[in-house]
Amino acid sequence: MRVYVMYPVCENPLFDGLAWEDPEDLLDTEPPDWIRKYRTWQPRSLKKVWPTPKAIGDVRRFNDFPCINLSSPAFSQRAVDLLRDVLEPNGELLPVRHRIGTYYFYNCTRMVNVIDLKKSEVERLDGGLITQVDGRLVFIDKKLDGLTVFKERTLLSELLCTQTFVDRVEAAGLQGFVFVPIWPLRKGVTFNRELNRVCKLAEKWKPKDAPALDVKGNTVVLRLYCDRKKATKKEVAAAERVMKHLEAVLYDADQQEAESYFGTVEGHDVVGQEIRVFLSAPDGDRLVARLKPALRSLPWPGKFHVVKRRGHFFDGKAAEEYVRLN
Repeated sequence: MRVYVMYPVCENPLFDGLAWEDPEDLLDTEPPDWIRKYRTWQPRSLKKVWPTPKAIGDVRRFNDFPCINLSSPAFSQRAVDLLRDVLEPNGELLPVRHRIGTYYFYNCTRMVNVIDLKKSEVERLDGGLITQVDGRLVFIDKKLDGLTVFKERTLLSELLCTQTFVDRVEAAGLQGFVFVPIWPLRKGVTFNRELNRVCKLAEKWKPKDAPALDVKGNTVVLRLYCDRKKATKKEVAAAERVMKHLEAVLYDADQQEAESYFGTVEGHDVVGQEIRVFLSAPDGDRLVARLKPALRSLPWPGKFHVVKRRGHFFDGKAAEEYVRLN
């Protein structure tokens, strides 16, 4: 039976995820002495105390596994409708409010012992809990029968699934799931190598049937000039308002096709007497054309320039061109 670790798509702006609007401590399902009693404890049920918290984030409707804060598993309503018969027997589906609809945090309660610690190449605590996978994990095949979605007691940070679940997701046409093979692996192949390979591929994923566009092929940079040699807190706050101003123009929750994707705000840095805001895009020309009205009303008190770069962020040889906004 094949086993996978289930991850959301990272480093791909089309698959942005969710984040808690307020810090939440409801996700702590482990008892205080779980390190010592990890072989027998059961996760705490959250259903009776769940307050239906609110999440934020520029998640798009086609993303069926956005997760929360990258680490907490969360499914779309569509995914829950299609996979409820598999998910509910193995955990709790707890609603989370978002401005475009309801998502579901998944509290997986199916806990098993299916890893052969003596044969696995891992670092672990004295009690057996795995802290790092150095090479390969070895699973006990006969204990995998009947499992679909589960957590392994010695590897609590990961949500695991078998080929049965992967097949269900693919047959349903759901998007946003990254399945990293963890067992069995070919000789000489490690989990970390597979993780890197699969996540690199996911960085360029697009909605199904979309044209072959590199979602981060071009870069647009806003050079926001400060009054002094060092940016003030007030200017940094203004730069953050600039990013929100642009994000409001670019974010389309209902986007289904790549043609409707123009780009995304990636972040900012402070260099000398300027703050640089970075945006990625498949086509820098289309992105600038889309943003021109917003750039002309940019909430920045001083001077600024817009630069198009024909390449990725870290492409030092990318050609650059300053943009005229008038």
